[in-house]
Amino acid sequence: MKELDGQLVLQVEGRLAGAFELELLKDCWQAARAKQPNRKISVDLKSVTCIDEAGRRLLRSMHGNGVDFLGAGLATQDILEQVMERP
Repeated sequence: MKELDGQLVLQVEGRLAGAFELELLKDCWQAARAKQPNRKISVDLKSVTCIDEAGRRLLRSMHGNGVDFLGAGLATQDILEQVMERP
């Protein structure tokens, strides 16, 4: 986690897949929201190499709750476009 322009940025590296990795990101996100509910939160995905279906669901939930995504590569950006267009 880091501060950037008044917002909290969660940095994700490697795979956004598997129960442990997803639970860790979910816990960090929910803890940040609980501590400062009105604070802007973003997730930096520039170092993500893989996103499985459970990872997509988590990103969709985060996006639905106001989280922005930063620094995504082309493959990740394509996944994010799909995640953000779904209800």
